[in-house]
Amino acid sequence: MVKITCIIGSPHSGGSCAHLIDTFIKGAEKSSKIKKYCIGDLKINYCRGCKKCYESGECVQDDEAKDIVLDILGSDCVVIAAPSWWADVPAQLKTLFDRTTPYGDTNPNRKHKADKLVKGIAIAVRAGVREAENELILNSIQHYFGHLGIETVERISILQTDNLSDLLEKHQAEIKHIFELGKRFAEE
Repeated sequence: MVKITCIIGSPHSGGSCAHLIDTFIKGAEKSSKIKKYCIGDLKINYCRGCKKCYESGECVQDDEAKDIVLDILGSDCVVIAAPSWWADVPAQLKTLFDRTTPYGDTNPNRKHKADKLVKGIAIAVRAGVREAENELILNSIQHYFGHLGIETVERISILQTDNLSDLLEKHQAEIKHIFELGKRFAEE
């Protein structure tokens, strides 16, 4: 059974990013074990920058960050969908990225890493029309994946989407593509 971790990188559990994650899950659910997180529903503290994780391989804080990262590292596929907030990922998602320092490849004492190839899908959604801003978000997610040893296999950019109605009205082809990706990953 394929293990998939999906992260709604928006604090809104009912918006465009959530719909895209749910679409992927619908495609994959028949033969996959899926964990879904909405970044806005999680208790993740800011990184303190204390660098104690470089000594111990673990974070000194006790919140949900470690469990999420362990799910990511134990997955076959990770999907992150994030909206554009001032041409970057929302602060809540960036906080998770920061808190992954104990588990990233820059930490010489990390205790946890993926023991197999993990594939990553990055999805960026924004209201505007400039592709360059979505590229920044996709690059941020891909950079995050890279430090965890996750291979980015798909980057999806969706423009002119200010709300769920815009997504549903303007992007049926992209929604179908994401559903098909879910099916494909479930069959691997």
